[in-house]
Amino acid sequence: MKKSKFIIKRVVAMAVAAAMLIAFPVKGSIAYAENDDKAEALAVSQEADDKTEDTDKENIEETDKDNIEAQEAQEEEQLSDYDRAIKEAADARHALQNDPTHVHHFRWIAKRNASESADGTINYMCEECDKVWYFRPYPAYYCFQGDIARQIEVAPQDFTVKVKTSLFINFNKQVMEALAKRPDVSLQVSFLRKEYVGDRLSFTIPAGEDTMSLLDENGYAGFIFLGNKYGMTLEVKHELDEEDAEAEETGSTEAVEVKEADSKESTETNESEENESAPSAKQI
Repeated sequence: MKKSKFIIKRVVAMAVAAAMLIAFPVKGSIAYAENDDKAEALAVSQEADDKTEDTDKENIEETDKDNIEAQEAQEEEQLSDYDRAIKEAADARHALQNDPTHVHHFRWIAKRNASESADGTINYMCEECDKVWYFRPYPAYYCFQGDIARQIEVAPQDFTVKVKTSLFINFNKQVMEALAKRPDVSLQVSFLRKEYVGDRLSFTIPAGEDTMSLLDENGYAGFIFLGNKYGMTLEVKHELDEEDAEAEETGSTEAVEVKEADSKESTETNESEENESAPSAKQI
């Protein structure tokens, strides 16, 4: 009997405790609920921030792309007809690199440095699409010759290749062979008379010339020789500074003195020989 009363009291106590818990939730439960609400709000806020950041990034990328395209379009407009033709031909070759049916044909092709006095590179590259497999340094002079020959080789139909140099003063056999293989291409050359200094002169080798016959016995064709043959044009007259003018004047004076001395010596020698060869009165 006592046991039954005890059980009934415990059941009633538990029921009262449950009712109180429902009516008056503990502080910890409220805290957990508040934390859940805060966490959910934070997650929503973070998601919104991420979306905003992604949108801003996309806008920046789109703006950068538009700026790049606008800059390229502006540069395209500023290109001369010559540079535009060169660029279009290069773009057509480079497009072959993305052609799955294209078969590469590699060979060694030289490319000169932007600074003529510095060594360039010789590239093992596809002659049709310009894809470079590997490269190594190469002397500046041979890079100049190989680069010009390559420009002639890939020039558009009936084109004039323009060359400007402040260092080199001749072409070798490689350039002349390239012109012989492209009889539709002419070559315009601008150079300095004395390499780094001197008047800037120019000449043009017309298309269809027998360029191989222009080479000397050593396989070279000098710019002065070519200019005299095809017509030389003075582009810029070299203005001598005081030191150069004085040096040139001194050199000219010395040359005149040497020439006069040689002339005097030659005259004296001739007179001496005449005297020796003339018969004396005694001999007569």
